[in-house]
Amino acid sequence: MNDIPSPHDRDLPPGRHQALREHLMREIETGDGAEAAHGTRPPVRPARRLWRRPAFVAPAVAATLTAAVVVGATFTQNAAAPPRPGVDTATGRRGVAPSDESAAKLLERIAEAAGRRTLPAIRDDQFVYTEREDYHWKVDPERSRTTCASTDEGHFFGVRETWWSVDGQHVGLSREHKDNGKVVERSVAKQLRAKNNVNFYREAEDELPTDAGEMYRYLYGLKSAEQPSGEKTADRDAFEKASALLTGQLLPPKVEVALYLALARIPGLTVYEGTEDAVGRTGVSIGMDGTFPRDFGQDRTRHELLFDGRTLAFLAQNAVNLDTPDDDCEVLEAGDLVSSVAILERGVVDRTGQLP
Repeated sequence: MNDIPSPHDRDLPPGRHQALREHLMREIETGDGAEAAHGTRPPVRPARRLWRRPAFVAPAVAATLTAAVVVGATFTQNAAAPPRPGVDTATGRRGVAPSDESAAKLLERIAEAAGRRTLPAIRDDQFVYTEREDYHWKVDPERSRTTCASTDEGHFFGVRETWWSVDGQHVGLSREHKDNGKVVERSVAKQLRAKNNVNFYREAEDELPTDAGEMYRYLYGLKSAEQPSGEKTADRDAFEKASALLTGQLLPPKVEVALYLALARIPGLTVYEGTEDAVGRTGVSIGMDGTFPRDFGQDRTRHELLFDGRTLAFLAQNAVNLDTPDDDCEVLEAGDLVSSVAILERGVVDRTGQLP
């Protein structure tokens, strides 16, 4: 039922081992001080001051998908890290390389693979189970008292399991796994159908197009006779809407096929090999470069959809910083993850708390 590979060898992005890093930095600083005192090496340049970015705000579709959960602020961890050696200057990330394959051709192959996958008969009283890892960088709060602009962040971070009612008429469950080992459970209220949004599986089945042309118009918000404006912002918004559908809910196979074929028609997409998500899985990605409103203080970023290189199953959605720091308030290097939503497992179960 689930083609998503389990996360192996979690070579996590910057910020996931904060305590270890701080301990290491203390050891380094201690050693540097001793060496400088004996004249064996010059003192190191002070670390850049760190700017705490505003909170991650998902697109309208994703916001609606999660609106039923009573969300408490979950704070992300420090993403500041020294530059990494061996980074590919063309992509900003080590091991990531542009592919010769066009995005349209790859998406056609992804659609074909999705069309071969099937789901069992799903009952209204069942639940869609999703396990996902949310990552968003932030600075260490103890180091954030600087002259740089600073705001609080309050978005999901870490592993979260959800059980969404198939028909929206049953109370679901959200289970958040905190970094301190604490597990927080909250009920997910019954869902209502909403115009232009998808809250649960039956609604996706009933409301989302299964024809590629209709899905294309849905992503762009077009009426039947309208054509896209040609503006890059319209292409960006259509790509973001598709990303929100993939990360937010289990999609019926025919809907998923139509979505990939519609994505293939969006201009400005590029293919990269060796892309990595928040849990260290690598695969092939389809990305769009630009300035995205939900990245706030970031300048240029690439938003990517990551797929397993073998099965072509959807794995994650990434936002990657593309610019090098241009002042002391900038922290992320080119290639650092701004955010990532990694789908670890999905399936259909009979009750909340049950695993596929």
